Amino acid sequence: MPPALQAIVLDFDGVVLESNEVKTEAFRGVFARFPAHLEAAMAFHFANAWKSRYEKIDFLLDRLGRPGDAALREELAREFSERVLRQIETVPFVTGAKEFLEEFSRRVPLHVASVTPQEDIERTIRQRDLMQFFSGVYGCPPWTKPTAIHDVLRRGGYSAARVVLVGDAPGDRSAATEAGIGFVARRSRIPFDDPIPTLYADLTEVGDALRPRLA
Repeated sequence: MPPALQAIVLDFDGVVLESNEVKTEAFRGVFARFPAHLEAAMAFHFANAWKSRYEKIDFLLDRLGRPGDAALREELAREFSERVLRQIETVPFVTGAKEFLEEFSRRVPLHVASVTPQEDIERTIRQRDLMQFFSGVYGCPPWTKPTAIHDVLRRGGYSAARVVLVGDAPGDRSAATEAGIGFVARRSRIPFDDPIPTLYADLTEVGDALRPRLA
């Protein structure tokens, strides 16, 4: 039996909320301003679903021949944020997510590590009345998932062997590996590369898998 958990780090989109599709449609709306590059930009998004909005916008700027255009970069990021925030209040929870947060937050510190910028992820968590469940919320920027995990370990004095990241994308698994912690995969529409991890359908199944590791 693996050691008892000292903390759990959660990705947010596709783990707490079923918000991956909202963000896909927001990217489509933003990139549609440049129809000659829409298909390529969306292909990049689908191939790199776990990366930050800024990396996807930078890909578009490179195709536009405008790398380093900070003003356009921020304009597109702001439009993307506005599109997402208009819809995020009504996005459903991943099945079992609210129950997971209510149960597990009473027994082990929970943290969020997201590729959503800090201001936006905090706003969403407050809008959905979830802040009380989390000991820490990390957005990108200013954090990356590996640096967020390292901060969780440092601040809590936790053993890496006793912390896991729950995510739904290859980038989440890579972040957990880089930080030296365990990884638990929720199955969303984002495919994993081989070796494919054990995939749990929702947070009910994730909770069942992790409950034996609670002290």
